Amino acid sequence: MIDRFLAGSDWDEPPEAMAFESTYGDLLDEVGGLVSRLRQPDNEAAALATRLYVRVPALINVMLNYKICVEHDLPLHPTVYYELKEARRYRIERGIGELEAANRLYRESIGLSRAAYRLEAGWEEEAVAFRKRLPPELLSFIYTGGLDKYTWRASDPERIEKLARSIQSGFAPELVVAAAHGSIIPGLVLAEYLDIPLYFIRFSMFKRSDEEPIVSIADEAWLAPWREGRVLVFDEDVAKGTTLQLFAERMGKLFSTTRSACVIRHAGAFMRPDYSSRVWWD
Repeated sequence: MIDRFLAGSDWDEPPEAMAFESTYGDLLDEVGGLVSRLRQPDNEAAALATRLYVRVPALINVMLNYKICVEHDLPLHPTVYYELKEARRYRIERGIGELEAANRLYRESIGLSRAAYRLEAGWEEEAVAFRKRLPPELLSFIYTGGLDKYTWRASDPERIEKLARSIQSGFAPELVVAAAHGSIIPGLVLAEYLDIPLYFIRFSMFKRSDEEPIVSIADEAWLAPWREGRVLVFDEDVAKGTTLQLFAERMGKLFSTTRSACVIRHAGAFMRPDYSSRVWWD
């Protein structure tokens, strides 16, 4: 997995590679090139791995935005992420076929991203097939990434592996449900260490102004097989704890047994997840 190339990275300050702008089509091409190069010995492997690490989440991010726009009758725009409260202004009617396709593509983007982090053989062919299933306009959608020190600090594979060991010994979950968008990098890595399925629900109180987790009927239908199972509810960091607390409460209505986890937690946070890897003070 990609983590072996990231040993020795600086996990206090986010790398410049985290700040970038790219169309979705170009991202697919770039990720494919990086995956291919990292399968071969390369003296630039650390820099290439960092670049791959911070670009892969955009494959999910864009598709999650697309899925939400389709489900909530919002316009599709290459640069604008609409808030749910704006849906009443548009009311664009879409058919059940488009809804099903958007959800299927979203789930495929999670699998494609996990395969990229595994540097899986055949990734490039899988990406070509995925591209052919995309609505053509999505290839021009633009993702813009910024420097986020807390998401970066929570993306340290050593911290995530430590968290995974603790979770596995104390709970042994069957599914991870993570709050997007911030948790995408560590969520992908955590699910790989735990070797279990992964799903993201959008809930971003501070970057996207979400008042509650955005859970659709399609989300509930996909998650239904784990209703009686053990489910881990995850966010990458806990500053005060509001986001993870509300997320855990909402997910608790869908599953009989849940535990909460984060990679890093502020010492002053009122919410104490069941599992965390590091307590920070600044």
